[in-house]
Amino acid sequence: MFHIVINRCENVKMQGVKVFADGESPNTDGIHVQYSSDVTILNSRIATGDDCISITQGTSNVWVEDILCGPGHGISVGSLGKTLEEEGVENVTVTSVILSSTTNGVRIKTWGRPSSAFARNIRFQHVVMSDVQNPIIIDQNYCPHNENCPGQDSGVEVSNITYEDIRGTSATRVALKFDCSTATPCTGIQLKNVNLTFKDKPAETLCVNANGTAEGQIQPSNCLGL
Repeated sequence: MFHIVINRCENVKMQGVKVFADGESPNTDGIHVQYSSDVTILNSRIATGDDCISITQGTSNVWVEDILCGPGHGISVGSLGKTLEEEGVENVTVTSVILSSTTNGVRIKTWGRPSSAFARNIRFQHVVMSDVQNPIIIDQNYCPHNENCPGQDSGVEVSNITYEDIRGTSATRVALKFDCSTATPCTGIQLKNVNLTFKDKPAETLCVNANGTAEGQIQPSNCLGL
């Protein structure tokens, strides 16, 4: 499963961590954080077959900085909302990171089923993407193997999410994807100076039930509702 787990901890600092696993090795998250607060992860190199860093339920006040990630599934908040009664994630900053040839870049992932969980006050800034399949993604319809969740709406509230100074290349045409819940649309998304391209051409966006604002240069074009 995970290489390193921070579980039910307070005031944790990890620095200079190196994790290496084959890109095809399943469930090999580099650093997994849950039910913890005041966690700092600095200056680390992570290559795995799953998330480089995953931040999940019951976690608050996390600072992630100077991370090189790849291969892997990127840096993820979630998955959240697997159960009906679940704690959320809040006050997370991910800054000055490089993602290279990963499946996802910066991701928020929630199960497509009712839940009391939330993801709020999260900031992704100063991020460089290199050949990343889903550079910016919110997926609120996570339902592996289509078991126990098809046709349901995620109850996880996703709000106040900021993407600032995100640049680089997408390995797919859709570089920015906000696939949010019909029951609990994403609110307060802020895009600030985003520049992502696909094969040296303009990339595309997909927004479903996603509301927010944009300022500065935005490429691909902003599709957020107000």
